[in-house]
Amino acid sequence: MKNKIIMAIVVLCCSFNSSKGQTNNIYAEFLGVGLLGSINYERMVKDNIFARVSYGGFSVESTDYDDYWNEVTIKTSINPFSLGAHYLMGNKLKLEVGGGISYWMISFDGEVSGANDVGGLSVSEDGGFLMFYGSLGFRYQNPEGGLNLKAGVSPILATVDGESATLAWPHLAIGYAF
Repeated sequence: MKNKIIMAIVVLCCSFNSSKGQTNNIYAEFLGVGLLGSINYERMVKDNIFARVSYGGFSVESTDYDDYWNEVTIKTSINPFSLGAHYLMGNKLKLEVGGGISYWMISFDGEVSGANDVGGLSVSEDGGFLMFYGSLGFRYQNPEGGLNLKAGVSPILATVDGESATLAWPHLAIGYAF
């Protein structure tokens, strides 16, 4: 699965011709579509319209004890891979509006160990969910390139087993435009 993601990134980065006004952005985003954080690449495809690809991550591990004093360890990892488009309005301080799709690769590992277990129990499961996201915020980006900063909100529309929910994640980012 990760090889397919890397190939998709390479195809996206190389598929646009280098016509006039070509601009690239690389930035690290805190919160937002990547949950806790993500690495993002944007490329201008038309005046003020950018194609975006990002890869983020979130991991948590917890340990507890069951009723028989066995240690129960649960590891959960969510890695969102997102594709989208953003439209920027303004000169240096820009209003940013965008959206796209995000595929959440989810990994769950659980293990029971202890004096009272029966040979140990281990559970591992992988899966994924397709989500949609929006983005609304402000970005400081000099048209000549250099440092860029952005802040806003990224609502994520999640649909699991027919139930829908919207998660409104704020985002902060710092990067470099060239």
